[in-house]
Amino acid sequence: MFRAGQQIGIYTLINRIGRGGFGEVWLAERRAKFVTTKVAIKLPLDEQVDREAIKQEATRWEQVSGHPNILPIIDADEYDGQIVIVSEFAPDGSLDEWLKRYGKMSIERAIKTTIQILNGLEFLHSRNIIHRDLKPANILLQGETPRMADFGISRALRTTASSQSSNVSGTLAYMPSEGIDGKRSVQTDIWSVGVNLYQFLTGNLPFPQKKPSALIAAIMMGEYEPLPQYIPRSLKNVIAKALAKQPENRFASASEMREDLRQVLRDEVAAGFIQSDAQPNYSASENPPKQTVAPITTDGFQGETTTIARPAA
Repeated sequence: MFRAGQQIGIYTLINRIGRGGFGEVWLAERRAKFVTTKVAIKLPLDEQVDREAIKQEATRWEQVSGHPNILPIIDADEYDGQIVIVSEFAPDGSLDEWLKRYGKMSIERAIKTTIQILNGLEFLHSRNIIHRDLKPANILLQGETPRMADFGISRALRTTASSQSSNVSGTLAYMPSEGIDGKRSVQTDIWSVGVNLYQFLTGNLPFPQKKPSALIAAIMMGEYEPLPQYIPRSLKNVIAKALAKQPENRFASASEMREDLRQVLRDEVAAGFIQSDAQPNYSASENPPKQTVAPITTDGFQGETTTIARPAA
């Protein structure tokens, strides 16, 4: 449907860098009088999408786009009948791609990356916004900085594509038990952070079941795969609290979890297991190679999303 060189409003498509059930993601140029900027442009394919809902989500996202760990929305509008959602282009790909390339992170990098993610979450939560789909594919890299993508836009796309209230959309492996029942809170995001941190450290998911029914059962039981012995006990305790089955047993806030992780880092530095550094210590071998075009796998446009039918109230 779309092609390189195609003009959509003020944007010229360069090449496709992602696709999924709700549309395509293209690298594009935004031409102004004195400057040309490369951007990532999302193009929904569903003609039935609720345009006003998408614009409202974009407006909300623009209001929280000033944080360094949140990828800004530049534009969300309709040109010649086509909805476009435009964000900054993150040239270093996603954390999902990094994990696929390198397997797992060092303890230091995992902690420091998670602390930055929690910084962004704290900013969102302070503005009464719940992420609801936090996973490595939705966290893009800009240099050494993880940046959460515009989750709300694709959530609006999922909602308008399936308007039945008895369905809940999300990525099941990163969804706590209450999320499966359609409930969302700060603690829902905290649980997802716990899954991400586990994955950063091991390269695996804490609930590795492949079949949705088995995965749901494992999440409902709250029994995840034990962490390796080399993971410090204090860090295991942080993950256990984040992944607690009952929301009230998890961290009360992103800032509380962040402070516990900082304490783990201080303890590990004091014990001499890792070097002290104010910023994440990325070695040259850990950084993904620079790419002219990095595939973007962001919320809803690429990656598996599971829709679960839940009983009517």
